[in-house]
Amino acid sequence: MTVTDYSPRRWEEASPGNLNGQASALTAIGPLRHNWRYGKLLIGFFLRRYLWLFRNAKARPLKKLGFIHFARWVLITELPDGSARRPLKPIYLLFESNFNGGFDEYIEAFSYVIPEAMEDIFGALYNFPGPVPATPFKDFIRRHDYEADHFFSAYPDATAGDVAAALELRAAMAELQTRDDGDVWSFAAHWRGFMTKAQAWV
Repeated sequence: MTVTDYSPRRWEEASPGNLNGQASALTAIGPLRHNWRYGKLLIGFFLRRYLWLFRNAKARPLKKLGFIHFARWVLITELPDGSARRPLKPIYLLFESNFNGGFDEYIEAFSYVIPEAMEDIFGALYNFPGPVPATPFKDFIRRHDYEADHFFSAYPDATAGDVAAALELRAAMAELQTRDDGDVWSFAAHWRGFMTKAQAWV
């Protein structure tokens, strides 16, 4: 990976390797504080369970925004060391995501839509400024961001919304095919219903 340029240039200009068509990649990593408010021994226990809760419940408002392909948080507690594993002190938090649109808009969505969750997750990192206002939070993410050496997108010209719409359209077409029972008038009714729904996907 290449360390991101922290100059005043836009993130997209400073990190061209993070762009592939309509999609952008973000990879940020940072060490957790030993004196975090939940205590050193509870960091891994708490964050692992909180991230499960975030994925299954707290992230729902973000899913409705429709521009996030993928996002995950990982706790790195050890590294391979020959045939053994070497514990890491401190523990590191890795954040990866693929999204559409600009970096500023993406981080602002986290900052203003789910600020409490961002405080709970990133609050364990050194020098975390808080999610609001968004500008210090964006600067914080940029300082921990690493430009991707390789970023592959199966559909670089499609947004997350385009892919979701295509999947809905494919499922509706498969269902329409099962409605062809030889009755022309019955199929015509199903066709009109299909076309009505398909307007939202094309």
